[in-house]
Amino acid sequence: MKNKENNRIIAAAGVAGKQISLIIIAVIIATVFLAVSDYEPFAIVNGLIRAMTKDIAGTIRWATPLALAGLAVCVTYKAEVFNLGVDGQLYMGAAAATAVAVNIPASMNTGVSLVVIFAAAMLAGAMFAMIPALMKVYLNTNEVVSTLLLNFIAVLFVEYLVTGPLRDPESSTNMNASAILGENTWLPRLSYFAPSSANIGFYITILVMLAMTFVFYKMAFGHEIKIVGSNPVLAQYAGMKPKKTILQVMACSGAIGGMIGAIEVTAVQHRLLAGFNPDFGMSGIVVTLLANNNPIGVLFSGIFFGALKNGGINMERTTGVPAAVTDIVTAIIFIIISAAFVLPRFKKIMKVGKAQDKGGK
Repeated sequence: MKNKENNRIIAAAGVAGKQISLIIIAVIIATVFLAVSDYEPFAIVNGLIRAMTKDIAGTIRWATPLALAGLAVCVTYKAEVFNLGVDGQLYMGAAAATAVAVNIPASMNTGVSLVVIFAAAMLAGAMFAMIPALMKVYLNTNEVVSTLLLNFIAVLFVEYLVTGPLRDPESSTNMNASAILGENTWLPRLSYFAPSSANIGFYITILVMLAMTFVFYKMAFGHEIKIVGSNPVLAQYAGMKPKKTILQVMACSGAIGGMIGAIEVTAVQHRLLAGFNPDFGMSGIVVTLLANNNPIGVLFSGIFFGALKNGGINMERTTGVPAAVTDIVTAIIFIIISAAFVLPRFKKIMKVGKAQDKGGK
């Protein structure tokens, strides 16, 4: 038992070392890019340091949706299902949260209001995720394509809502948005960091992470998810139901996506805005890749990318580096980290394909 535990610790240390190495390499390459572009070379480093010291509130604000998006991707990736539709599920959750919130009476207790709002958002996200899940299970549709395309439908649906049924009738501006939500529907912000938008959604993220960790490593369902992901045929022979498992993990992922939408609406924006989501879902893929698909690692990975996002904002504000350059620097870091995990998998697939071709001949 001790040897097993020691091996696990050594393996975890090795993964952590690889992740830290990747972050350092990515930051070095981004620094070189800034230097050759005639900008302050250490702007990204200074931005990260500031984000983790002087502006922790901003880091928490961005880490919350990024870590939750990473967890949403993580739960499906365990079953070898690829949910690229977290952004769409997020939008549908935000829409449902707003539709419920604007109809909640001002006399209703804040706690009860938030429970109802979050339940509606999670249900909407889960139902939207079930569309590609059902298509995969019964029509053998590629979930990568279907989830990705459904994102556009969700974005356009929210634009329709904020320019039509949910548009604030009292707004005198051309801004496409819903009415401001009643204060009894606001998710509390962290008073220690006031007046920033850092909110208790970060605590919700920690609870989701703990719940996922318990399910994956302590419950039979978590073991079933891993078996279905690694070998669905074996899982079926063992009495498991791979199709049911796929539907369950997609519903869980969609519910987490809907939760992100509810947090953004009730804690940050306090209204539904068109195009409010800066690709949290796509960023969540890189977050979970860096964490090696470990829920606990996803939380820390989300904090790093939250610091990176916040650091980019600080970099633009304090050094005069244009927003486009900060986006490029962030993209460089994303590409380096993604490539480090995707390329070995791609090579493995190519080897299997070549072996099958040789066997066929």
